[in-house]
Amino acid sequence: MLKSIGIGTELFHNLVENDCYYVDKTSLIRTVFQENKADVMLITRPRRFGKTLAMSTFYDFLALDPANPGDVSRQEKWFRDTSIFEDKDFCGKYMGKFPVIFVSFKTIVHRNFNDAYNQFATLICRLAQQFEYLASSTQLSAIQKEQYVSLINIEKLKDKADKSFLTGSLQTLCALLEEHHKIKPILLIDEYDVPIAKAARHGYYDDMMNLVSPFYNDALKTNSHLGRAVLTGCLRAAKESIFTGLNNPMICSVLDSGDDDISTGIGFTKDETEKVLSYYGLSDYCQEAQNYYDGYNFGTTHMYCPWDVMNFCNDNCRKPSRDRNLIKARNYWINTSGNDVIEEFMGYIEPHDIDKMQTLLDGGSIVAEARDALCYGDLKRHDINDFWTLLLYTGYLTFDPRFESTNKNERRLYIPNEEIKECFRSKIMDFYKHDDVMKSSASDLIKGLFSGEAETVEDNLNALLAKYVSIRDFAVNAPKENYYHGFMNGLLANGASLVEEQKSSFESGNGYIDLIIKSPSSRGVVVILELKQTPDESEDKFLIAEDAVEQIIGKKYADPYIGRGDIRAVLAYGICFCKKECTVVGKRLK
Repeated sequence: MLKSIGIGTELFHNLVENDCYYVDKTSLIRTVFQENKADVMLITRPRRFGKTLAMSTFYDFLALDPANPGDVSRQEKWFRDTSIFEDKDFCGKYMGKFPVIFVSFKTIVHRNFNDAYNQFATLICRLAQQFEYLASSTQLSAIQKEQYVSLINIEKLKDKADKSFLTGSLQTLCALLEEHHKIKPILLIDEYDVPIAKAARHGYYDDMMNLVSPFYNDALKTNSHLGRAVLTGCLRAAKESIFTGLNNPMICSVLDSGDDDISTGIGFTKDETEKVLSYYGLSDYCQEAQNYYDGYNFGTTHMYCPWDVMNFCNDNCRKPSRDRNLIKARNYWINTSGNDVIEEFMGYIEPHDIDKMQTLLDGGSIVAEARDALCYGDLKRHDINDFWTLLLYTGYLTFDPRFESTNKNERRLYIPNEEIKECFRSKIMDFYKHDDVMKSSASDLIKGLFSGEAETVEDNLNALLAKYVSIRDFAVNAPKENYYHGFMNGLLANGASLVEEQKSSFESGNGYIDLIIKSPSSRGVVVILELKQTPDESEDKFLIAEDAVEQIIGKKYADPYIGRGDIRAVLAYGICFCKKECTVVGKRLK
Protein backbone atom coordinates (compact mmCIF):
# COMPACT_ATOMS: atom_id res chain seq x y z
CA MET A 1 0.00 0.00 0.00
CA LEU A 2 1.33 3.40 -0.98
CA LYS A 3 2.20 5.95 1.67
CA SER A 4 -0.22 8.84 1.95
CA ILE A 5 0.75 12.34 0.87
CA GLY A 6 0.63 14.87 3.68
CA ILE A 7 -0.44 17.97 1.76
CA GLY A 8 -0.34 20.85 4.21
CA THR A 9 1.30 18.80 6.98
CA GLU A 10 4.15 20.89 8.36
CA LEU A 11 5.13 18.89 11.45
CA PHE A 12 7.69 16.12 11.02
CA HIS A 13 6.25 13.78 13.66
CA ASN A 14 2.79 14.05 12.07
CA LEU A 15 4.20 12.89 8.73
CA VAL A 16 5.84 9.90 10.41
CA GLU A 17 2.90 8.93 12.60
CA ASN A 18 0.46 9.19 9.68
CA ASP A 19 2.77 7.10 7.47
CA CYS A 20 3.16 9.90 4.93
CA TYR A 21 5.83 10.00 2.26
CA TYR A 22 8.88 11.88 3.56
CA VAL A 23 11.94 12.94 1.58
CA ASP A 24 14.77 12.48 4.07
CA LYS A 25 16.34 15.85 4.90
CA THR A 26 17.55 14.94 8.38
CA SER A 27 21.25 15.36 7.55
CA LEU A 28 20.53 19.10 7.68
CA ILE A 29 20.23 18.78 11.48
CA ARG A 30 23.90 17.83 11.80
CA THR A 31 24.97 20.54 9.35
CA VAL A 32 23.12 23.27 11.22
CA PHE A 33 23.80 22.27 14.82
CA GLN A 34 27.21 20.59 14.74
CA GLU A 35 29.14 21.69 11.68
CA ASN A 36 27.85 25.27 11.80
CA LYS A 37 29.34 27.25 14.70
CA ALA A 38 27.28 30.44 14.35
CA ASP A 39 25.27 31.61 17.35
CA VAL A 40 22.46 32.69 15.05
CA MET A 41 21.66 31.24 11.63
CA LEU A 42 19.16 32.63 9.13
CA ILE A 43 17.96 30.45 6.24
CA THR A 44 15.91 32.23 3.57
CA ARG A 45 13.88 30.37 0.97
CA PRO A 46 10.74 31.11 -1.09
CA ARG A 47 7.41 30.11 0.35
CA ARG A 48 6.15 26.56 -0.07
CA PHE A 49 9.66 25.08 -0.04
CA GLY A 50 9.33 23.40 3.37
CA LYS A 51 10.89 25.89 5.78
CA THR A 52 8.39 25.10 8.54
CA LEU A 53 8.83 21.34 8.06
CA ALA A 54 12.61 21.76 8.38
CA MET A 55 12.20 23.71 11.63
CA SER A 56 9.73 21.12 12.93
CA THR A 57 12.27 18.41 12.15
CA PHE A 58 14.89 20.28 14.19
CA TYR A 59 12.44 20.59 17.06
CA ASP A 60 11.34 16.96 17.06
CA PHE A 61 14.95 15.74 17.00
CA LEU A 62 16.47 18.11 19.58
CA ALA A 63 13.70 18.74 22.12
CA LEU A 64 13.93 16.92 25.42
CA ASP A 65 10.92 15.48 27.20
CA PRO A 66 10.55 17.60 30.38
CA ALA A 67 8.54 14.86 32.07
CA ASN A 68 11.24 12.26 31.38
CA PRO A 69 14.63 13.92 30.81
CA GLY A 70 16.97 11.52 29.08
CA ASP A 71 14.14 9.50 27.52
CA VAL A 72 14.57 9.61 23.74
CA SER A 73 12.06 6.91 22.86
CA ARG A 74 9.96 9.41 20.90
CA GLN A 75 12.91 10.38 18.73
CA GLU A 76 13.93 6.77 18.24
CA LYS A 77 10.43 6.00 16.93
CA TRP A 78 10.29 9.04 14.66
CA PHE A 79 13.84 9.01 13.26
CA ARG A 80 14.74 5.32 13.14
CA ASP A 81 14.38 5.13 9.34
CA THR A 82 16.26 8.36 8.57
CA SER A 83 19.87 9.00 7.65
CA ILE A 84 20.65 11.02 10.79
CA PHE A 85 19.78 8.03 12.98
CA GLU A 86 22.74 6.16 11.51
CA ASP A 87 25.12 8.69 13.11
CA LYS A 88 25.08 7.26 16.63
CA ASP A 89 27.66 9.69 18.02
CA PHE A 90 25.68 12.72 16.87
CA CYS A 91 22.40 11.28 18.12
CA GLY A 92 23.98 10.59 21.49
CA LYS A 93 25.02 14.22 21.87
CA TYR A 94 22.02 16.00 20.36
CA MET A 95 18.92 13.83 20.13
CA GLY A 96 16.41 14.83 22.81
CA LYS A 97 19.02 16.79 24.78
CA PHE A 98 17.84 20.40 24.73
CA PRO A 99 14.97 22.61 25.84
CA VAL A 100 13.73 24.03 22.53
CA ILE A 101 11.56 27.09 21.92
CA PHE A 102 9.80 26.87 18.55
CA VAL A 103 7.61 29.74 17.37
CA SER A 104 6.24 30.69 13.94
CA PHE A 105 5.16 34.22 13.04
CA LYS A 106 3.48 33.26 9.76
CA THR A 107 0.01 34.08 11.18
CA ILE A 108 0.78 37.75 11.86
CA VAL A 109 -0.68 39.07 8.61
CA HIS A 110 -3.10 41.69 9.91
CA ARG A 111 -4.09 44.95 8.23
CA ASN A 112 -3.60 47.14 11.31
CA PHE A 113 -1.04 47.34 14.06
CA ASN A 114 -3.43 46.79 16.96
CA ASP A 115 -4.58 43.39 15.66
CA ALA A 116 -1.01 42.42 14.75
CA TYR A 117 0.23 43.40 18.22
CA ASN A 118 -2.49 41.37 19.93
CA GLN A 119 -1.74 38.33 17.76
CA PHE A 120 1.97 38.69 18.53
CA ALA A 121 1.20 38.73 22.26
CA THR A 122 -1.16 35.75 21.91
CA LEU A 123 1.54 33.70 20.16
CA ILE A 124 4.02 34.40 22.95
CA CYS A 125 1.44 33.53 25.60
CA ARG A 126 0.64 30.19 23.95
CA LEU A 127 4.34 29.51 23.51
CA ALA A 128 5.01 30.06 27.21
CA GLN A 129 2.09 27.81 28.15
CA GLN A 130 3.93 24.89 26.55
CA PHE A 131 6.36 25.05 29.49
CA GLU A 132 3.81 25.00 32.31
CA TYR A 133 6.09 22.81 34.44
CA LEU A 134 8.12 25.95 35.13
CA ALA A 135 5.33 27.25 37.36
CA SER A 136 6.09 24.52 39.91
CA SER A 137 9.77 23.99 39.22
CA THR A 138 11.93 23.33 42.28
CA GLN A 139 14.84 24.83 40.36
CA LEU A 140 13.27 28.28 40.11
CA SER A 141 13.01 30.92 42.80
CA ALA A 142 9.66 32.45 43.80
CA ILE A 143 10.50 35.55 41.77
CA GLN A 144 11.32 33.44 38.70
CA LYS A 145 8.07 31.54 39.04
CA GLU A 146 6.25 34.90 39.14
CA GLN A 147 8.05 35.83 35.93
CA TYR A 148 6.73 32.69 34.30
CA VAL A 149 3.18 33.38 35.50
CA SER A 150 3.47 36.82 33.91
CA LEU A 151 4.48 35.22 30.62
CA ILE A 152 1.17 33.35 30.46
CA ASN A 153 -0.83 36.46 31.44
CA ILE A 154 -2.28 37.51 28.10
CA GLU A 155 -3.51 40.88 29.36
CA LYS A 156 -0.04 41.79 30.60
CA LEU A 157 1.50 40.77 27.28
CA LYS A 158 -1.04 42.86 25.36
CA ASP A 159 -0.42 45.96 27.49
CA LYS A 160 1.13 48.49 25.07
CA ALA A 161 1.87 50.84 27.94
CA ASP A 162 4.57 48.40 29.07
CA LYS A 163 5.71 47.00 25.75
CA SER A 164 9.10 46.06 27.19
CA PHE A 165 7.59 43.01 28.87
CA LEU A 166 6.52 41.57 25.49
CA THR A 167 9.76 42.51 23.75
CA GLY A 168 11.78 40.81 26.49
CA SER A 169 9.56 37.74 26.72
CA LEU A 170 11.79 35.28 24.81
CA GLN A 171 14.85 36.31 26.78
CA THR A 172 12.90 35.74 30.00
CA LEU A 173 11.71 32.34 28.82
CA CYS A 174 15.26 31.37 27.86
CA ALA A 175 16.53 32.36 31.29
CA LEU A 176 13.87 30.31 33.07
CA LEU A 177 14.51 27.25 30.89
CA GLU A 178 18.26 27.45 31.44
CA GLU A 179 17.79 27.73 35.20
CA HIS A 180 15.43 24.73 35.28
CA HIS A 181 17.35 22.41 32.92
CA LYS A 182 20.87 23.74 33.47
CA ILE A 183 21.20 23.77 29.67
CA LYS A 184 20.99 26.80 27.40
CA PRO A 185 17.88 26.42 25.22
CA ILE A 186 17.73 26.39 21.43
CA LEU A 187 15.48 29.00 19.78
CA LEU A 188 13.72 28.29 16.46
CA ILE A 189 11.86 31.21 14.84
CA ASP A 190 9.97 30.37 11.67
CA GLU A 191 8.94 33.08 9.16
CA TYR A 192 10.63 35.78 11.23
CA ASP A 193 9.98 38.48 8.60
CA VAL A 194 6.25 37.98 7.96
CA PRO A 195 5.15 40.61 10.54
CA ILE A 196 7.56 43.15 9.03
CA ALA A 197 6.54 42.41 5.45
CA LYS A 198 2.82 42.66 6.20
CA ALA A 199 3.32 45.86 8.21
CA ALA A 200 5.15 47.44 5.26
CA ARG A 201 2.36 46.29 2.96
CA HIS A 202 -0.45 47.69 5.12
CA GLY A 203 1.12 50.93 6.30
CA TYR A 204 2.12 50.36 9.93
CA TYR A 205 5.77 49.53 9.34
CA ASP A 206 7.22 51.99 11.90
CA ASP A 207 4.94 50.72 14.66
CA MET A 208 5.85 47.11 13.92
CA MET A 209 9.57 47.89 13.83
CA ASN A 210 9.28 49.53 17.25
CA LEU A 211 8.01 46.16 18.47
CA VAL A 212 10.14 43.59 16.64
CA SER A 213 13.51 45.40 16.76
CA PRO A 214 13.78 45.29 20.56
CA PHE A 215 12.11 41.85 20.55
CA TYR A 216 14.80 40.34 18.31
CA ASN A 217 17.51 42.39 20.01
CA ASP A 218 16.60 40.97 23.43
CA ALA A 219 16.16 37.42 22.09
CA LEU A 220 19.22 37.22 19.84
CA LYS A 221 21.82 39.85 20.76
CA THR A 222 21.76 40.49 24.47
CA ASN A 223 20.55 37.05 25.53
CA SER A 224 23.27 35.30 27.53
CA HIS A 225 20.84 32.45 28.24
CA LEU A 226 20.54 31.40 24.60
CA GLY A 227 22.34 28.38 23.26
CA ARG A 228 21.71 28.58 19.51
CA ALA A 229 19.10 30.27 17.32
CA VAL A 230 17.89 29.36 13.83
CA LEU A 231 15.52 31.60 11.88
CA THR A 232 13.76 31.13 8.55
CA GLY A 233 12.06 33.61 6.25
CA CYS A 234 11.76 34.72 2.65
CA LEU A 235 14.06 37.72 2.82
CA ARG A 236 17.16 38.85 4.60
CA ALA A 237 16.22 42.14 6.23
CA ALA A 238 18.71 44.99 6.00
CA LYS A 239 19.21 48.26 7.88
CA GLU A 240 16.47 47.33 10.32
CA SER A 241 18.46 46.82 13.51
CA ILE A 242 17.44 43.17 13.72
CA PHE A 243 20.77 41.52 12.96
CA THR A 244 23.07 44.52 13.48
CA GLY A 245 25.65 43.77 16.13
CA LEU A 246 25.04 40.03 16.30
CA ASN A 247 28.13 37.98 17.06
CA ASN A 248 28.92 35.54 14.28
CA PRO A 249 25.56 35.36 12.48
CA MET A 250 25.35 33.06 9.46
CA ILE A 251 23.11 33.94 6.52
CA CYS A 252 22.09 31.23 4.06
CA SER A 253 20.04 32.87 1.30
CA VAL A 254 19.16 31.60 -2.15
CA LEU A 255 22.23 33.44 -3.43
CA ASP A 256 24.71 31.70 -1.13
CA SER A 257 26.60 28.62 -2.24
CA GLY A 258 27.77 26.88 0.89
CA ASP A 259 27.45 23.36 2.28
CA ASP A 260 25.52 21.04 -0.04
CA ASP A 261 23.35 19.91 2.88
CA ILE A 262 22.20 23.50 3.36
CA SER A 263 21.56 24.09 -0.34
CA THR A 264 19.59 20.85 -0.70
CA GLY A 265 18.15 20.76 2.82
CA ILE A 266 14.99 22.69 1.91
CA GLY A 267 13.36 21.76 -1.41
CA PHE A 268 13.68 18.70 -3.67
CA THR A 269 16.65 17.79 -5.83
CA LYS A 270 16.15 16.25 -9.25
CA ASP A 271 16.95 12.75 -7.93
CA GLU A 272 14.53 13.16 -5.02
CA THR A 273 11.78 14.35 -7.36
CA GLU A 274 12.28 11.42 -9.73
CA LYS A 275 12.13 8.98 -6.81
CA VAL A 276 8.86 10.50 -5.59
CA LEU A 277 7.35 10.31 -9.07
CA SER A 278 8.53 6.73 -9.49
CA TYR A 279 7.06 5.69 -6.13
CA TYR A 280 3.64 6.97 -7.18
CA GLY A 281 3.83 5.45 -10.66
CA LEU A 282 4.43 8.75 -12.45
CA SER A 283 7.91 8.23 -13.87
CA ASP A 284 6.64 8.95 -17.36
CA TYR A 285 5.82 12.50 -16.28
CA CYS A 286 9.26 13.64 -15.13
CA GLN A 287 9.47 16.09 -18.03
CA GLU A 288 6.12 17.70 -17.17
CA ALA A 289 7.21 18.05 -13.54
CA GLN A 290 10.52 19.57 -14.63
CA ASN A 291 8.88 22.08 -16.95
CA TYR A 292 6.44 23.26 -14.28
CA TYR A 293 8.17 22.83 -10.92
CA ASP A 294 11.95 22.83 -11.50
CA GLY A 295 14.33 25.66 -12.23
CA TYR A 296 15.21 27.22 -8.88
CA ASN A 297 18.85 27.81 -8.01
CA PHE A 298 19.93 27.83 -4.37
CA GLY A 299 23.57 28.76 -4.54
CA THR A 300 24.86 26.47 -7.27
CA THR A 301 22.29 23.75 -6.62
CA HIS A 302 19.26 23.14 -8.86
CA MET A 303 16.00 22.54 -6.94
CA TYR A 304 12.32 21.71 -7.43
CA CYS A 305 9.44 23.16 -5.40
CA PRO A 306 8.32 20.33 -3.07
CA TRP A 307 4.81 21.74 -2.57
CA ASP A 308 4.15 21.43 -6.29
CA VAL A 309 5.72 18.01 -6.73
CA MET A 310 3.71 16.49 -3.88
CA ASN A 311 0.47 18.13 -5.06
CA PHE A 312 1.11 16.80 -8.57
CA CYS A 313 1.53 13.28 -7.16
CA ASN A 314 -1.51 13.64 -4.93
CA ASP A 315 -3.72 14.72 -7.83
CA ASN A 316 -2.52 12.12 -10.31
CA CYS A 317 -1.30 8.98 -8.56
CA ARG A 318 -4.76 7.36 -8.63
CA LYS A 319 -5.46 8.16 -12.27
CA PRO A 320 -4.86 5.48 -14.91
CA SER A 321 -1.44 6.15 -16.39
CA ARG A 322 -2.50 4.77 -19.76
CA ASP A 323 -4.43 7.97 -20.48
CA ARG A 324 -1.97 10.86 -20.58
CA ASN A 325 -4.77 13.37 -21.07
CA LEU A 326 -5.92 12.77 -17.50
CA ILE A 327 -2.54 13.51 -15.95
CA LYS A 328 -1.45 17.12 -16.21
CA ALA A 329 0.93 19.46 -14.46
CA ARG A 330 -1.19 22.14 -12.82
CA ASN A 331 -0.49 25.41 -11.08
CA TYR A 332 -0.58 24.87 -7.31
CA TRP A 333 1.57 27.83 -6.29
CA ILE A 334 -0.69 30.66 -7.45
CA ASN A 335 -3.41 30.03 -4.87
CA THR A 336 -1.03 30.10 -1.91
CA SER A 337 -0.33 33.26 0.07
CA GLY A 338 2.07 36.00 -0.92
CA ASN A 339 1.12 36.75 -4.53
CA ASP A 340 0.62 40.44 -3.72
CA VAL A 341 4.31 41.13 -4.30
CA ILE A 342 3.70 41.99 -7.97
CA GLU A 343 0.66 44.16 -7.24
CA GLU A 344 2.75 46.18 -4.80
CA PHE A 345 4.89 47.52 -7.64
CA MET A 346 2.91 47.24 -10.87
CA GLY A 347 1.48 50.75 -10.82
CA TYR A 348 4.93 52.32 -10.44
CA ILE A 349 7.03 50.46 -13.00
CA GLU A 350 8.63 52.58 -15.70
CA PRO A 351 8.31 51.69 -19.41
CA HIS A 352 11.84 50.31 -19.84
CA ASP A 353 11.28 48.00 -16.88
CA ILE A 354 8.00 46.85 -18.39
CA ASP A 355 10.05 45.78 -21.40
CA LYS A 356 12.21 43.70 -19.05
CA MET A 357 9.10 42.03 -17.70
CA GLN A 358 8.03 41.25 -21.26
CA THR A 359 11.44 39.69 -21.88
CA LEU A 360 10.99 37.50 -18.81
CA LEU A 361 7.52 36.42 -19.93
CA ASP A 362 8.89 35.59 -23.37
CA GLY A 363 11.28 33.12 -21.75
CA GLY A 364 14.35 35.36 -21.78
CA SER A 365 16.59 36.66 -19.03
CA ILE A 366 17.49 40.13 -17.80
CA VAL A 367 20.52 41.54 -16.03
CA ALA A 368 19.46 43.57 -13.03
CA GLU A 369 20.56 44.49 -9.55
CA ALA A 370 19.33 42.02 -6.94
CA ARG A 371 20.43 43.04 -3.51
CA ASP A 372 21.78 40.62 -0.93
CA ALA A 373 19.51 42.20 1.66
CA LEU A 374 16.36 44.26 1.53
CA CYS A 375 14.89 46.94 3.75
CA TYR A 376 11.12 46.48 3.96
CA GLY A 377 10.72 50.11 4.94
CA ASP A 378 12.17 51.20 1.62
CA LEU A 379 9.54 49.33 -0.41
CA LYS A 380 7.28 52.37 -0.38
CA ARG A 381 9.83 54.12 -2.62
CA HIS A 382 9.08 51.51 -5.30
CA ASP A 383 12.70 51.25 -6.40
CA ILE A 384 12.83 48.82 -9.32
CA ASN A 385 15.86 47.05 -7.82
CA ASP A 386 13.79 46.28 -4.74
CA PHE A 387 11.20 44.79 -7.09
CA TRP A 388 13.67 42.44 -8.77
CA THR A 389 15.06 41.50 -5.34
CA LEU A 390 11.57 40.73 -4.03
CA LEU A 391 10.78 38.59 -7.06
CA LEU A 392 14.04 36.66 -6.64
CA TYR A 393 13.68 35.92 -2.94
CA THR A 394 9.97 35.12 -3.10
CA GLY A 395 10.37 32.61 -5.94
CA TYR A 396 9.02 34.48 -8.97
CA LEU A 397 12.54 34.65 -10.40
CA THR A 398 15.72 32.67 -10.06
CA PHE A 399 19.30 33.53 -11.01
CA ASP A 400 22.12 32.12 -13.09
CA PRO A 401 24.91 31.18 -10.63
CA ARG A 402 27.47 31.15 -13.47
CA PHE A 403 26.90 34.79 -14.40
CA GLU A 404 29.65 37.18 -13.45
CA SER A 405 29.52 40.98 -13.39
CA THR A 406 31.81 43.78 -12.27
CA ASN A 407 28.86 44.95 -10.17
CA LYS A 408 28.63 42.37 -7.38
CA ASN A 409 24.88 42.94 -7.01
CA GLU A 410 24.05 42.38 -10.67
CA ARG A 411 22.46 39.06 -11.49
CA ARG A 412 21.10 37.38 -14.58
CA LEU A 413 17.48 36.69 -13.67
CA TYR A 414 14.78 34.60 -15.32
CA ILE A 415 11.44 32.93 -14.54
CA PRO A 416 12.22 29.42 -13.27
CA ASN A 417 9.39 27.42 -14.84
CA GLU A 418 6.01 27.37 -16.60
CA GLU A 419 4.03 27.46 -13.37
CA ILE A 420 5.59 30.74 -12.26
CA LYS A 421 5.19 32.17 -15.75
CA GLU A 422 1.45 31.49 -15.46
CA CYS A 423 1.42 33.16 -12.05
CA PHE A 424 3.18 36.17 -13.52
CA ARG A 425 0.72 36.52 -16.37
CA SER A 426 -2.29 36.02 -14.15
CA LYS A 427 -1.22 38.63 -11.61
CA ILE A 428 -0.36 41.18 -14.29
CA MET A 429 -3.64 40.74 -16.11
CA ASP A 430 -5.57 40.89 -12.83
CA PHE A 431 -3.80 44.11 -12.01
CA TYR A 432 -4.78 45.80 -15.24
CA LYS A 433 -8.32 44.50 -15.00
CA HIS A 434 -8.72 46.29 -11.68
CA ASP A 435 -6.18 49.09 -12.14
CA ASP A 436 -7.84 52.43 -11.38
CA VAL A 437 -5.26 54.31 -13.47
CA MET A 438 -6.00 52.25 -16.56
CA LYS A 439 -9.75 52.49 -16.00
CA SER A 440 -9.49 56.27 -15.73
CA SER A 441 -7.28 56.50 -18.82
CA ALA A 442 -9.62 54.26 -20.82
CA SER A 443 -12.51 56.48 -19.79
CA ASP A 444 -10.68 59.61 -21.02
CA LEU A 445 -9.79 57.84 -24.28
CA ILE A 446 -13.40 56.86 -25.01
CA LYS A 447 -14.70 60.32 -24.18
CA GLY A 448 -12.17 61.76 -26.64
CA LEU A 449 -13.21 59.30 -29.35
CA PHE A 450 -16.91 60.16 -28.99
CA SER A 451 -16.13 63.91 -28.98
CA GLY A 452 -14.08 63.81 -32.19
CA GLU A 453 -10.88 65.06 -30.49
CA ALA A 454 -8.17 63.25 -32.44
CA GLU A 455 -5.34 65.12 -30.74
CA THR A 456 -6.64 64.22 -27.28
CA VAL A 457 -7.04 60.59 -28.35
CA GLU A 458 -3.46 60.54 -29.64
CA ASP A 459 -2.00 62.03 -26.44
CA ASN A 460 -3.97 59.62 -24.28
CA LEU A 461 -3.03 56.59 -26.35
CA ASN A 462 0.67 57.47 -26.37
CA ALA A 463 0.69 57.73 -22.59
CA LEU A 464 -1.00 54.33 -22.33
CA LEU A 465 1.32 52.74 -24.88
CA ALA A 466 4.38 53.92 -22.98
CA LYS A 467 3.15 52.41 -19.75
CA TYR A 468 1.25 49.29 -20.71
CA VAL A 469 1.76 48.03 -24.23
CA SER A 470 4.60 45.59 -23.54
CA ILE A 471 2.58 43.45 -21.18
CA ARG A 472 -0.99 43.98 -22.28
CA ASP A 473 -0.89 41.40 -25.07
CA PHE A 474 1.34 38.34 -24.84
CA ALA A 475 0.97 37.03 -28.39
CA VAL A 476 4.38 38.39 -29.31
CA ASN A 477 4.78 36.00 -32.24
CA ALA A 478 1.50 37.06 -33.80
CA PRO A 479 1.28 39.77 -36.50
CA LYS A 480 1.82 43.20 -34.98
CA GLU A 481 -1.61 44.38 -36.12
CA ASN A 482 -3.07 41.67 -33.89
CA TYR A 483 -0.92 42.87 -31.02
CA TYR A 484 -2.28 46.43 -31.21
CA HIS A 485 -5.76 45.18 -31.99
CA GLY A 486 -5.73 43.25 -28.72
CA PHE A 487 -4.34 46.24 -26.87
CA MET A 488 -7.12 48.52 -28.13
CA ASN A 489 -9.78 45.91 -27.42
CA GLY A 490 -8.57 45.67 -23.85
CA LEU A 491 -8.55 49.43 -23.39
CA LEU A 492 -12.06 49.87 -24.70
CA ALA A 493 -13.29 47.00 -22.54
CA ASN A 494 -12.01 48.86 -19.49
CA GLY A 495 -14.39 51.70 -20.31
CA ALA A 496 -17.45 49.49 -20.78
CA SER A 497 -19.71 51.81 -18.78
CA LEU A 498 -19.40 54.48 -21.50
CA VAL A 499 -19.97 52.10 -24.41
CA GLU A 500 -23.29 50.54 -25.34
CA GLU A 501 -21.85 48.31 -28.06
CA GLN A 502 -18.32 47.21 -29.01
CA LYS A 503 -17.45 44.99 -31.97
CA SER A 504 -14.16 43.72 -33.33
CA SER A 505 -13.38 42.62 -36.93
CA PHE A 506 -16.98 43.44 -37.82
CA GLU A 507 -18.31 43.06 -41.37
CA SER A 508 -19.66 46.33 -42.77
CA GLY A 509 -19.84 47.91 -46.24
CA ASN A 510 -17.27 46.27 -48.48
CA GLY A 511 -14.98 44.87 -45.80
CA TYR A 512 -14.31 44.34 -42.14
CA ILE A 513 -14.04 47.12 -39.57
CA ASP A 514 -11.15 46.68 -37.13
CA LEU A 515 -13.08 48.13 -34.20
CA ILE A 516 -16.38 49.90 -33.77
CA ILE A 517 -17.95 51.35 -30.64
CA LYS A 518 -21.35 52.93 -30.17
CA SER A 519 -22.31 55.37 -27.45
CA PRO A 520 -25.49 54.95 -25.39
CA SER A 521 -28.61 55.69 -27.46
CA SER A 522 -29.13 59.11 -25.91
CA ARG A 523 -25.94 60.37 -27.57
CA GLY A 524 -26.16 58.45 -30.85
CA VAL A 525 -22.45 58.43 -31.74
CA VAL A 526 -20.64 55.69 -33.68
CA VAL A 527 -16.83 55.50 -33.80
CA ILE A 528 -15.05 53.41 -36.44
CA LEU A 529 -11.34 52.59 -35.93
CA GLU A 530 -8.92 51.34 -38.59
CA LEU A 531 -5.56 50.26 -37.12
CA LYS A 532 -2.25 50.19 -38.95
CA GLN A 533 1.31 49.60 -37.81
CA THR A 534 4.81 50.15 -39.11
CA PRO A 535 8.09 48.95 -37.61
CA ASP A 536 9.96 51.72 -39.44
CA GLU A 537 10.27 54.85 -37.28
CA SER A 538 11.32 56.89 -40.34
CA GLU A 539 7.98 56.33 -42.10
CA ASP A 540 5.37 59.09 -42.07
CA LYS A 541 2.84 57.77 -39.55
CA PHE A 542 0.47 60.67 -40.28
CA LEU A 543 0.16 59.63 -43.94
CA ILE A 544 -0.44 56.01 -42.95
CA ALA A 545 -3.17 57.10 -40.50
CA GLU A 546 -4.74 59.29 -43.24
CA ASP A 547 -4.77 56.29 -45.58
CA ALA A 548 -6.55 54.31 -42.84
CA VAL A 549 -9.31 56.95 -42.73
CA GLU A 550 -9.57 56.84 -46.53
CA GLN A 551 -9.93 53.06 -46.31
CA ILE A 552 -12.93 53.50 -44.00
CA ILE A 553 -14.48 55.89 -46.54
CA GLY A 554 -13.51 53.94 -49.65
CA LYS A 555 -14.81 50.61 -48.39
CA LYS A 556 -18.01 52.24 -47.15
CA TYR A 557 -17.59 50.96 -43.59
CA ALA A 558 -19.71 53.83 -42.29
CA ASP A 559 -22.52 53.71 -44.84
CA PRO A 560 -24.89 51.51 -42.80
CA TYR A 561 -24.80 54.12 -40.01
CA ILE A 562 -24.81 57.39 -41.94
CA GLY A 563 -28.36 56.93 -43.11
CA ARG A 564 -29.79 55.99 -39.74
CA GLY A 565 -31.95 58.57 -38.00
CA ASP A 566 -30.95 57.47 -34.50
CA ILE A 567 -27.25 58.10 -35.25
CA ARG A 568 -26.35 61.77 -34.80
CA ALA A 569 -22.63 61.45 -35.55
CA VAL A 570 -20.27 58.99 -37.26
CA LEU A 571 -16.55 59.48 -36.54
CA ALA A 572 -13.72 57.73 -38.39
CA TYR A 573 -10.22 57.34 -36.93
CA GLY A 574 -7.09 56.03 -38.55
CA ILE A 575 -4.39 55.05 -36.05
CA CYS A 576 -0.84 54.18 -37.05
CA PHE A 577 1.21 52.41 -34.38
CA CYS A 578 4.99 52.27 -34.38
CA LYS A 579 6.45 50.37 -31.44
CA LYS A 580 5.32 52.31 -28.35
CA GLU A 581 3.99 55.39 -30.15
CA CYS A 582 1.05 56.19 -32.39
CA THR A 583 -0.39 58.91 -34.65
CA VAL A 584 -4.15 59.49 -34.86
CA VAL A 585 -6.12 61.10 -37.69
CA GLY A 586 -9.84 61.68 -37.30
CA LYS A 587 -12.66 62.71 -39.64
CA ARG A 588 -16.37 63.35 -39.03
CA LEU A 589 -18.42 61.47 -41.61
CA LYS A 590 -21.79 62.60 -40.28
